[in-house]
Order: sequence, then structure tokens, then C-alpha cells
Amino acid sequence: MALSDAHKIVIHSEVISSLRKALAPLEYFKKDFRMEYASEIKFKNVKAAGNITENPSDYQTDKENEGDLIPLSLTELHQPWRITPAEKRNGWKLADLAKTNATAFANNLNKRILSLVTADGAKVIGTADAFTKRKCINLSGDVESDEPHLLLAPDYYRAILPENTTEFRLDGGAYGFDSIHKVKTSVFADNVVGISYDGGAVAVGSALPEIDEAFKDDIHSEVIQVEGLAGLSILFCTWLDLKTRAEWASLGLMFGAKILEADKVKGYVAAAVASDEG
Repeated sequence: MALSDAHKIVIHSEVISSLRKALAPLEYFKKDFRMEYASEIKFKNVKAAGNITENPSDYQTDKENEGDLIPLSLTELHQPWRITPAEKRNGWKLADLAKTNATAFANNLNKRILSLVTADGAKVIGTADAFTKRKCINLSGDVESDEPHLLLAPDYYRAILPENTTEFRLDGGAYGFDSIHKVKTSVFADNVVGISYDGGAVAVGSALPEIDEAFKDDIHSEVIQVEGLAGLSILFCTWLDLKTRAEWASLGLMFGAKILEADKVKGYVAAAVASDEG
């Protein structure tokens, strides 16, 4: 029996909720999320602005051209999972399965972005038990930005939580940052425990994968748009394995990330990391 509309509502709800929560920092990157297929997206080079001309005779310049665009290659990502009859009969099991896979998918996306910032050249901020609100404030000037953002591993994030969390939320801005978010330690590069950045310094792009014409009749596909994430859309597919009669579902996305302005991104480590050289 194929997934019913009720089954799909359960899955969609969990996918949207899980992705929106885990990918909240995406809102603050330079982004281009598309609802069609693409294997490459081009971002304008913000450092290649037009020149100011005094008393111009020609009101157009050649600055806006392909040479001022930075290409971002997109990689196809596919997260499949099997749905058993027991899970279809029990809504909470189906929801838990969708949540588990959507969270894993989100963590992979975060890893692809945040692992771009390595421990090389990172600033030492000490251990989490010695991290304070004053130390956090001091980090806010590490990157040149009118609206700096901060991502922290859970232990560091917990160290600066306000005593009364009803007064303000860190994701709404605090301690000199426009937003502060907690992310899993595992999505940072090795030894990195936090990152501050200007929103335009990191580019993220996405598009929808294509389904081969030979399989379109056997695969049901639809687009799930994640509200609150600037139009991020995910391809959701279901199909039946004719050999085993097992039903499968998947999340698919074309995705890429790149640092556009390295001087506006700063990584943090607990202690100095020894170089592999020598």
C-alpha cells in the first residue's frame, strides 16, 4: 500500500520542523536557493564593485560581467530510508523515522558549510568552563561586519545563556552579535568550537535534483519548501521496491557552499592546535 495523504502530512511536518530548527543559521548566509535543477550557481564578487567616475561621459562600465561572478558547484545529496508496514500503522513511528532522517540530512548540510572554516589561523578562546559573557562580547569585533553572527558548540553556548531565558533569545542578537546559534560540535572542522562571520562572507546555494526519465513513472516526487529558511526547497520522493515490496522514501538536494571573503570569517579553538608540519 502506497503512502496515504495522511502519511505524507506526518512526514512533511517532521521534515519541515527538523530542517527549520537544525538549519536556522542558513538564514544569515549569502544564499541562492532555487526550485529547479542546477549544477552550478554564480555569486557576484562583492569586492569587484564599479568604479566612481567624476563628470562621466559614459554612464556604463564593464564591471558587471562574467569575470565578476564566483562559481559555486553543487553536489547532489540523497538521503533514503525504508518504511516498514509497522511504521505506516503507527503515526509516531513514522514521524520519528522522518525526524531522524531529516536531522541527519540537516547535519550533513551544516557540516558542508561549517567545516570550510578550519583550525588553521583560528583564535584560541579557552575551554568552555572558562568561557564567559564578557569573553563572548570581546569576540564580536573579530570580523569586520556591521552585523556579525556567531555559531558555538553546545558547551560554549550554554556558558553564555541568560539566567532568565524569557528576557531575550540569543538567536535574536546578544553580546555584540546580530545572532548567536548553537550547533552540533560534529559539524565543525576538527578542533573548531565556534565561528564568527559576516553574513555576506559565506555563500550557500541549492537546487532540485533531476529524476532520470526512465524512473519517473515509478517514483512519486514532490517539493517540500521549508518555511522560514529563505525558500530552501527539498525534493521528497517515495517508491516501491518491486523485488522486496518494501516502500522507500528519500530527501534530495543539489547543494554547495563556499567562503567568499576569508577575512570576514573567524574560527575559534579551545587551545592552540599543533601543526602537522615538521
